[in-house]
Amino acid sequence: MADKPASDRTEKATPERIRRAREEGQIPQTQELASAFMFIMLLVLLAFTAPSLYAWMTSLARDGLTLSYSVNMDLEGLTSLFRSVGIRALGVISPLLLGAIAVSVFSGLVTGGWVFSPKAITIRWENLSPVRGMQNLFSGRAVVQTLVGIAKTVLILWIVWRYLGDKLGVCLQLEFLTPEAQVDALARLVFGLLVRVTVGMVVIAGVDLLYQKWHYYKQMRMTKQEIREEQRQYEASPELKGRIRRVQYDIAHRRMLQDVPEADVVLANPTHVAVALRYDRKAGGAPVVVAKGADLMSEKIKEIARAHNVPVMTRPSLARAIYGSTDVGDPIAPDLFVAVAEVLAMIYRMRRGALR
Repeated sequence: MADKPASDRTEKATPERIRRAREEGQIPQTQELASAFMFIMLLVLLAFTAPSLYAWMTSLARDGLTLSYSVNMDLEGLTSLFRSVGIRALGVISPLLLGAIAVSVFSGLVTGGWVFSPKAITIRWENLSPVRGMQNLFSGRAVVQTLVGIAKTVLILWIVWRYLGDKLGVCLQLEFLTPEAQVDALARLVFGLLVRVTVGMVVIAGVDLLYQKWHYYKQMRMTKQEIREEQRQYEASPELKGRIRRVQYDIAHRRMLQDVPEADVVLANPTHVAVALRYDRKAGGAPVVVAKGADLMSEKIKEIARAHNVPVMTRPSLARAIYGSTDVGDPIAPDLFVAVAEVLAMIYRMRRGALR
């Protein structure tokens, strides 16, 4: 696909082409979306864990500066101390680690959906070529990534400059505050700055995601010749098509024959065609053709009808007219209403006479 000139790839990629590309690990990718989700995750965790994190860090610093640990300062005591501090630190930072893993997986799902491709982790020696590396370095994708990085840096610097410029008075007052107040003011400054940077990252990630999807589907475009070759590759052979049609024909006729016992009458041309009709007097409307057939199928319809006491009446012209003008499941044509009504009325009179 890549060796075709871009001007020749004018057709939208087929679902089969997209499926094969995904199996090879080719999906839209954007690093900016993962960065934006990482900032959002950090904001949420800080909003819920900042007080406990602050309490743990202050207690750790206080104990360390005052040497108030109730352990012996020998090798065994220090080992036990470091182990307990490490376990506590792991418990504190574990939400960040789990959040980072969740963000990595979720950003991938948002970008390209769920994809498991063993082919994507195989070593491709052609990618290790210096020539290939130089081509990738000066490719259009690399230029876009560079521009996105520059735009991200400029936007974040502008956000920091504007935010700290507005908070200059708060920064100048920090030296006159107590240590606890200084920590509180710094925490508020950092959190406010983080919120604004996160908004900027979300904007950049959204723009980059739209571009990456557009670029991906542009790269997946195909030539007319490739589409024709794919259609021929997945097109069934004439023998298989014929077999499928025969199976469909058999299924349709078996379903049709199952409705013959529910018919009110079968109209037949003695040796050629037969038509089974059903009329729902409660629903009204026109009689419906529930089965029809010619030759051997005609004989089968009449055989089933006689086995279930469905009247079989010889009406050659009427049977041929219904057979040629009406499909199975459709009501008869209006110009045949009178003739069919006379047949049905005769059958109803015969049934009432038989019941007396």
